[in-house]
Amino acid sequence: MENKAVIGFIGAGNMAYALINGLLNNGYDSKNIKVSDPNDELLRKREAELNITTFTNNSSLVEVCDIIVFAVKPQVLSEVCLELREKIKPNHLFISIVAGIRVNDINRWLGGNYPLVRTMPNTPALMQHGVTGLFQNELVNDEQKALVTTILSSVGNCFWVNEEKLIDAITAISG
Repeated sequence: MENKAVIGFIGAGNMAYALINGLLNNGYDSKNIKVSDPNDELLRKREAELNITTFTNNSSLVEVCDIIVFAVKPQVLSEVCLELREKIKPNHLFISIVAGIRVNDINRWLGGNYPLVRTMPNTPALMQHGVTGLFQNELVNDEQKALVTTILSSVGNCFWVNEEKLIDAITAISG
């Protein structure tokens, strides 16, 4: 597995944990995985168990990462995005595993138009047996798409859809 891109997870909950575990189990270098979360106790647990670098400040995490994975509750995503506006680089790739939030809304909150993939892994992803639908905006290039496929394939099967509304349908069906 390609180990050069530094992946930052904003949120250290169960789905972020599943993705990180899947990446590590597939040979991704732990030094290229970073996590931020406001819960110090959870961060210490993740750091000890997974041998990854953790942050309590999302902006600090974004400064050292190439790919940012939003793994937070829907009600806090706008606040998280607004906080990051000044730290975003043009080459950042964003992946959202936040339920129900559209690509256009995320980019609006980020204050620009960035390469962004919306996805929602289902609960079997926690055991690396998930099924995940993915939707990309027009700014995601082929190399980024391949990298996202690699990341999400670490927790099961994934497939791309051409319409964002299909992500909601997939989520409703697959859980």
